[in-house]
Amino acid sequence: MLVTVTGICQETDFLDQPVRVFEGRLVGGMNISQVDGDTYAGYHKVGINAGAMVFVNLPGKWAISLEMLYAAKGARGAHVSESYYVGTYFDKYYLNLNYAEIPIAIHYKQFPFLDFEAGISYGRLISSKEWGVADVPVVIDPVYNYFNSSEIAGLGGANMRIGKKMYANLRFQYSLTAIRPYPRIPQHYFVYPENQVNNVVTLRLMYVL
Repeated sequence: MLVTVTGICQETDFLDQPVRVFEGRLVGGMNISQVDGDTYAGYHKVGINAGAMVFVNLPGKWAISLEMLYAAKGARGAHVSESYYVGTYFDKYYLNLNYAEIPIAIHYKQFPFLDFEAGISYGRLISSKEWGVADVPVVIDPVYNYFNSSEIAGLGGANMRIGKKMYANLRFQYSLTAIRPYPRIPQHYFVYPENQVNNVVTLRLMYVL
């Protein structure tokens, strides 16, 4: 009698960890953001980026991911200005935008410990707060100067494995749709004829469950 035994070998990664088709990951880090289309420049607003991810390993070097996030964006700005009324002063601007986001990305595994990502994200505005300081009163009317309730953004980045259950993520995200069209921008922060969009760099850690 001839007996044939077939063995099934589970794929492992470079740390000798089993490669699962589905991975759950907890995500936590920060957004460093600015808003293009206001009268300031620079990534001066820091906010939370946190939530959860489902990571799906596909055959070969490909994978896809789906996330649910809380993302704080916005802008901070200051100019040294001269005023007939008060002399030299700091013209300041503050904008907080809080979103619930669902990013979807495809990943290419360049190396066992490094993958590159590209995708798209849908964001739903939870709340916004905007105020400024100038030599004259700044008028911001929530009825006329409101932000769009949703945003679609493109994203790209890289993920590096830094431990058995830990990844570091660097991501760049840019609005594909306006967060506020220029007719609704307060006059003091108006750059004609440019709509306002989010411009965000994200630094995060991801823990594999």
